[in-house]
Amino acid sequence: MTESSSLPVSVDIRVLELLASKLCHDLVSPVGAIRNGLELIEEMQEDEDGGPAVGGFLGEAVKLIDHSSGQADRRLRVFRLAYGVAGRDQKGFGDARAAAAGYVEGGRTRLDWPERVPHDMTAQRRGVVKLVLNLVMLADEALTHGGLVSVAADGDETAGRITVTAAGRPGTLKPETAAALAGTATAEALSPRTIHAYLAGRLAESDGFRIAVATESSERLVLTAEW
Repeated sequence: MTESSSLPVSVDIRVLELLASKLCHDLVSPVGAIRNGLELIEEMQEDEDGGPAVGGFLGEAVKLIDHSSGQADRRLRVFRLAYGVAGRDQKGFGDARAAAAGYVEGGRTRLDWPERVPHDMTAQRRGVVKLVLNLVMLADEALTHGGLVSVAADGDETAGRITVTAAGRPGTLKPETAAALAGTATAEALSPRTIHAYLAGRLAESDGFRIAVATESSERLVLTAEW
């Protein structure tokens, strides 16, 4: 074991964002092609018999592929904004709100992110759109049994606060996730389950945001970011 392996891991944010952007860019085209192919199959079937688009075993297969490709497409949209270059320079919350809604669609978590929250003027703060989306994803990860993720905000471009609340079970961050978010986890301690928390924390720090975590009860976790 080298000496550096016991230290908190470091990452070049720009390199990370460019890598994430490349991965999303390279994957979005084949996922989109799958969905276009499904639409073509349905159109061809309609042209042949004028009846239901696709039936029987083929119909079930098409539904399964459509569901999976749709889920992949929605997740790619989230990852592009949360991890890639695009999210840092967003000047409005509409795309992020829609992406977050798609991210939880079909799962046990519901999203309460009202329009005009935060106010679009807040989006002039560099990185704030990426910040909110990462906190929503972190809150969703905490609700392993489902629940409600709510977004609230106050302030403006120069000073403000974003609050993301996870209401449901278990409503808390595991110690290893909290350490990853705080940036105190070692390279060996990070895992696929905690890497999002680590990246969320480092992306927030790079834009000057301060994140606080509060467990108000056994079923209520509050994530706060200030600037």
